[in-house]
Amino acid sequence: MLLTDSINIQTRDNIQLLHINNAFATAEISLFGGHILSFTPKHDNRDRLWLSKKAIFDGTTAIRGGIPVCWPWFGAHKSNSDLAAHGYVRTQTWDILNTEETDTGTIIKLTPQTSIGEGLEGKAQLTLEVHVGQQLKIQLHTTNIGDSPLTYDCALHSYFTISNITQCELFGLSEQYSDKTRDYQLFETPKPYRFNEETDRVHLETPSTLTIIDKQIKTDIQSTGHDSIVVWNPWQDKSINMLDMENDSYLTMLCVETAITKSQTVNPNETHVLEQIII
Repeated sequence: MLLTDSINIQTRDNIQLLHINNAFATAEISLFGGHILSFTPKHDNRDRLWLSKKAIFDGTTAIRGGIPVCWPWFGAHKSNSDLAAHGYVRTQTWDILNTEETDTGTIIKLTPQTSIGEGLEGKAQLTLEVHVGQQLKIQLHTTNIGDSPLTYDCALHSYFTISNITQCELFGLSEQYSDKTRDYQLFETPKPYRFNEETDRVHLETPSTLTIIDKQIKTDIQSTGHDSIVVWNPWQDKSINMLDMENDSYLTMLCVETAITKSQTVNPNETHVLEQIII
């Protein structure tokens, strides 16, 4: 596969990384997991994505931070608790299908070595299209290549970097959410939406734009093709118990995830696109 002039391949531990450096931004993508690790627009030189300083790059463990691809289920598998959380493609090596330079940035298309595995009923072809420009545009394409309807869940599990979780605010959500930390009970979205404890919430709404305000610095997150927004921060106790997080690293990250948690069905020969744009 020929790479465009803005892309080069480097290796970190056991993983190949794509480094993108064009007129608009720099970015880094791990071929293990099809996993975007960083995105830094050149107009402000601020990396939008958070990556744990203790992230593991051994080629078998999912990388902590960036934008993991959760597919074909989100969280635990609904019927088989022995299967890995968040599906199997985030621990696969992905292949480069195509790269292209355009007037607005660099486009990279990736696909996992297989989209068919235990826990998925049906056959699918999965493609991740990443556009690195003034914005970061991520599209997860799921095509049903089988003979019967395909049903799955998925998410772009984005970790955003912030200065301090206790001083940031999330805008754009207004309806009820299901709280995993409280036995999935339903609660009204807080106003203002700030953070002072472990947060693991599935917001059952589909806003087109969310905004994180962190010390007057704004990060916008646009979503399409989703049925939910997931908001997550492990807080201190869970961070301490995670091998791939520092004890206080929960202070500098917030996950705002574009997700399908109520199941998406795609008919044979049709494609669904889950999209997130980070500004």
